[in-house]
Amino acid sequence: MTISRRNARWIGVTAIFAVLLLQAFNSFACYKHDFVTFLLATSFFVGIPLLPAFISLAFPNPLRAVGACLFFAPWLLLAYYTDCVLPYTGGGASMIYVAVFLWGTVTSSIGALISNSITKSLGIEITER
Repeated sequence: MTISRRNARWIGVTAIFAVLLLQAFNSFACYKHDFVTFLLATSFFVGIPLLPAFISLAFPNPLRAVGACLFFAPWLLLAYYTDCVLPYTGGGASMIYVAVFLWGTVTSSIGALISNSITKSLGIEITER
């Protein structure tokens, strides 16, 4: 299958947007943030782990951003489950977003790195046109 670089870039941007929507759901539905707090939390706890996805858009295979997002999104789901679904057991403030930041950065980088070989093994080729 052949995909133009322009379409591959749009697919990568869509994957990043989907992760940002997932964070928006967490922020507004669970934590009751206002817009400014959402932007502040997103810029650090989600923005830094998504750097591999943003950087991947500039490389010859922009579909790497999809791999980075797919490996990062489960951490946001875990944060929602931990803070909003599980009953509170006491013990202070939640530290789940520290795990989202630390392990999300690692897994996002891994996803960006291995998605190039995955797309090649699936026969997906990125062309200039």
